[in-house]
Amino acid sequence: MATATVNFVDSSVKTSKTTSDSPIDQSTEVAAVKAAFPNRCRIISDVKTYTNVLTVQPENMDVTIKFQLTAAYPRVIPDIAIRSESLTEENITDIQQSLRSKAKQLAGQFMLDKLIQEAETELRAIGLKPGKVITNAAQKQVKHKKNRTKKKKSEDEIDENQKLSPMKTADDVVKRIIWDDNLEKDDFIVGYLDRFKGLLEKSFSSFSWEDLASVDYDVLAVPKHRIQYFKYKDIKVWDKLRRIDNVFGSAEGTKTIDVVIKEWEELESLRLAGLADASYTKQETSSNSEEDDSEDDSDEDDGIQVTIGSSANIGTGAKSRVSNYENVKLTEENENDIENGFNPYWRDKLRPNYFLCIRITNEAIIDQICNIQDRFMEFEPLFSDCCIPGNSLHITLNTLGLDTPEQLLQCIEALKRIQPEIVAAVPKSSLKLHGVSNFYNRVIYAKVHYKEDFLEFCSTLKTLLSEAGVQIRDGYEFVPHVTIMKTTRPVSRLRGTKNVNPDIYAKYADTHFGEQSIEGIYLCAMGDERRDDGFYVTPHELHFKS
Repeated sequence: MATATVNFVDSSVKTSKTTSDSPIDQSTEVAAVKAAFPNRCRIISDVKTYTNVLTVQPENMDVTIKFQLTAAYPRVIPDIAIRSESLTEENITDIQQSLRSKAKQLAGQFMLDKLIQEAETELRAIGLKPGKVITNAAQKQVKHKKNRTKKKKSEDEIDENQKLSPMKTADDVVKRIIWDDNLEKDDFIVGYLDRFKGLLEKSFSSFSWEDLASVDYDVLAVPKHRIQYFKYKDIKVWDKLRRIDNVFGSAEGTKTIDVVIKEWEELESLRLAGLADASYTKQETSSNSEEDDSEDDSDEDDGIQVTIGSSANIGTGAKSRVSNYENVKLTEENENDIENGFNPYWRDKLRPNYFLCIRITNEAIIDQICNIQDRFMEFEPLFSDCCIPGNSLHITLNTLGLDTPEQLLQCIEALKRIQPEIVAAVPKSSLKLHGVSNFYNRVIYAKVHYKEDFLEFCSTLKTLLSEAGVQIRDGYEFVPHVTIMKTTRPVSRLRGTKNVNPDIYAKYADTHFGEQSIEGIYLCAMGDERRDDGFYVTPHELHFKS
């Protein structure tokens, strides 16, 4: 692995104390680090007592290094924190102490480049190589080399581990789903650990399963060791922690995937015939209820789910249509779910029920989107229940978990308190809506083009809310967009497919919708209730200009 080197304006600062007439400053060094680690360096400015907080990920290493810089840096050394799923607590503590000692030696110099190189050297020394995770065995070998006097594990302990029946790996399951013609990829869900967001779920088809070294940075991919489980529909068929394999039938598995699919289809037939017990059906296949749509209807969009409804359309044209909405279900499970199986109570606690957004107020944008929706409905009348009404169009920034009136009040008070900081971070430039794209041929959206300051604004907002104790429940990759339409399960069943023919929206790939200024932020309640003007119920709003 080639170590990224930060080139500063004045290279002399690498070997000498900073002087008052030196051309380099903290902002210059921060910018240089960001340039040296493209797409692997995140910067947040003005957080609490810190002027800059940098999070750096060495290339292809399962570790992040956070440097928190005060205004007194480099005279005052940065606070340093390390996170990694592949290191032991002892490893992390040792590296942090080593970096702090190095920083004290370099006090007065701009040191980030040297600290990062020092960290990479330490990581390689304990066995963490590019693209490689430290296994328990590797850690034991390194520890044994460092201290020859420590005793080996007893033969009894080794034999006990060897008594475990072999289990097919996540890679085996991935290959089976890819190459088995009898398996539909869209029927499978992957539960994996995200480095920053914790346990997430995504459709199997949403990932690129190529070698990680060959995929672009904007492609969704996941290291195999981060995969915790696989689901068929809503049934876990492979679980690493519980050693359950109902794909191949290895380890603690009691059946194969063919049997699982057959049982699910039989249960579904009974349910549709009204013969299956409702509570049993809901627990085993919680995705089957039209009023309780599953995760695979929610993993592509921004936390708001369109469902088929019986309300009559009001007026004519897409702009005046009214559709019913249901809360999306966050697919993330907590540790109790993993240890104890499906627990509806705890899963409910993880669902977002509010969201923060920018409302689309530019009439030209709304008219253009509604015109496109009309064309969609000419092609397929059923799409009328899949299109987002013009008065509800928005760009989601965050989804929140406000489960009690006290938590809602806490969020509102926090928004009031941090309003000056939010206003100061609002981008001056407008957001440009140009082009149409899709998420997995199921969600059609207008693309939002933005400058770097918009992402910094979103990051600042999220950081300030988190520090205020507001629960952020983002369960999706942040892709700023305005949803035009999204296919629902009921409509998909009537059509016989959940996918939208690309020919329908391909002609709008270069459509220019217009520009939307950031006039305010709306705290919106999820659900089907709407204000008189057709927008979501908003317990609080922040407006940036009159």
